[in-house]
This record gives sequence, C-alpha cells and structure tokens, in this order.
Amino acid sequence: MDQLKMQRDDASVEKYDFPDGFYMRSYKKGDELGWCRCMINGDLGVNEIKEEVFIEKMLQDKTVNPDNIFFLISSTNEIAGSVTYQYTNDKTIGYIHMVGIDPRYQGKKLALPMHLYVIEKMLEDGVKQMFLTTDDWRLPAIKVYLNAGFKPVYHQPDMEERWNHIKQYLLTMFA
Repeated sequence: MDQLKMQRDDASVEKYDFPDGFYMRSYKKGDELGWCRCMINGDLGVNEIKEEVFIEKMLQDKTVNPDNIFFLISSTNEIAGSVTYQYTNDKTIGYIHMVGIDPRYQGKKLALPMHLYVIEKMLEDGVKQMFLTTDDWRLPAIKVYLNAGFKPVYHQPDMEERWNHIKQYLLTMFA
C-alpha cells in the first residue's frame, strides 16, 4: 500500500513556543546516537543505536544537507527529537524526512513546535512547496501535520477513501 502524501504551501508559520529550556539546533558531531534513539521505534528503518546507522541514513543521503538535520534539545541538554528536510532537484520544493521524538519525551506536545520550526527554516531557504509522506496508522503524527498546515494529497485512486477514514477517526479520537 502506498504511503499517504501531504503538502503545504509557503504560507507563513503561526507563532510557536517550546517548553521552557527546550530549543532547536542543527546537527553537530556527537548527535548520532541521540538521533538513533529518536528514530528507533518509529518504523523508519532504524533498528540499532549506532553511529553507522546515522551515517548511512543521513550523511550518505545526497538529498540531505547536514545543516538541515534539526534537533530538539531538552532543558537537560539531551536530544529530545529530530526532524530533517530534504532537497529536491527544484530548490523551491522540500520534503520533511525522518521525524522522531525520543520515547522519554513523547506526549509532551513537542512535535508541533518542532515541525513549525523546520517549516520556518524551509521558508527561509526559499522553499515554496513542502511535502511529507506518512502511514495511515500514524494518527497522532497526522494530527500534528494537519495542525502544521499540511493538506492531504490524493495521488492514488484509493486516497480519498483512506483520508476520509482517517479524518473520521481523528474526529472521534481527539474530540
């Protein structure tokens, strides 16, 4: 089954705040294991907490600029989350890629400000269209993406039905 696809235009980002002591920054050497901890339980192909996994998934990916691998840093200076955006051949189009929050920090309302931060960075870089892909079962993430201004893309014949099912479920789940 194809992944769901979502798109956002270059509309401005609403104001957002991180909890006290939390902030975002770009990748720096030494972040590799923290990145793996954020991604390991997300069905993102990260099965080990090893520097080599980060290098393979991120630094060897020609569509990823290390400056666009962003980390959410906690008030205790731990990596709490990560989000990346990829380039395409068209510098006005960007993809949000490899999003995860360390399980110790999940459920703390960190995902939306983390996404708004990366969207803001993409806009600063001249990105006009933003895309991401996700899965039907990632309902909390889909709710964040919708709140960040992403809209469903009906790129396959079954997408309208799948999105209608998701929207109905989100209405009951988060009512």
